[in-house]
Amino acid sequence: MEDRVADLRARWTPEATAAAVAFLESRPTDLDLPTMEQNGETWLDLRGLRISETQVDRALLRHINLRWAVFTDVGFKNARFVNCNLSQVQFTACYLRSAQFEKCDIVNSRFESCDFSQASIADSRIDFASFRNCEIRLDAIHFPRDATPRAMVRVCRNLKLNAMSMGNFADAGELTYLEKKYERQAHWREGRRGRWLGSLALAALWGYGEKPWRLALVMAFNIVFFGTLLHLVDPLPGKTWWEHVYFSAITYLTVGYGDLAPHSVLAQVLSVVCAASGIATFGMLIASVTKKVMYR
Repeated sequence: MEDRVADLRARWTPEATAAAVAFLESRPTDLDLPTMEQNGETWLDLRGLRISETQVDRALLRHINLRWAVFTDVGFKNARFVNCNLSQVQFTACYLRSAQFEKCDIVNSRFESCDFSQASIADSRIDFASFRNCEIRLDAIHFPRDATPRAMVRVCRNLKLNAMSMGNFADAGELTYLEKKYERQAHWREGRRGRWLGSLALAALWGYGEKPWRLALVMAFNIVFFGTLLHLVDPLPGKTWWEHVYFSAITYLTVGYGDLAPHSVLAQVLSVVCAASGIATFGMLIASVTKKVMYR
């Protein structure tokens, strides 16, 4: 593989590189650039190309194989990549503002310190692509429908780490949820029913920590549930249903005023379970809300 990449890059003499740059800039060139047949179509073969410190704004790149190419400090503002092979391409300090990637293969590509402001990636494979210190928002990416869950887990995890490094914690939280969601789908496909059920429970309970309002609803339900259960199974003498819900609430929230107390063994056991549930869910709620507040 390394020998092949070296051979591809060795063919790019200064004259050939200048001709490729002229083509990308939509300028005429006297040198014929190499082509190749791919899927019954003729593609421009620019594999292994190395370009730096130039501008190819508003370029329309269609049916071009740029595999193993290296772009350093190149401006692609408003450029369109359509049906291009960008696998294992390295973009460093490139300006991709308002650039569009449509039906491209971006597998194993590396983007470092690139600006994706108002850019979009649609119907493209981005498996194993890495983004580091890049200005890219979640709404710029339209995930392909045919991508496998495991591939989507890798993509979301990589984008999450990039969003966190850029201080974009809102996108990082949403990507965390998407990562866990696709991981749950992968568990189902792989027949891991136990892990799937556990992941489903965490999603319903608090959205993997990203949706604390769900946990607040669960807590309210639990308070009413334990109060009703105590009232039906082993009621406190002379107390109404609402007083049982009140007792459940102060027990669940570990307040414990002491004005009401269970006397039978069954009621005491239910109270212990209620308090344990409250400690667990209340701690999770505090952690989730604190994360949301700190990352604003």
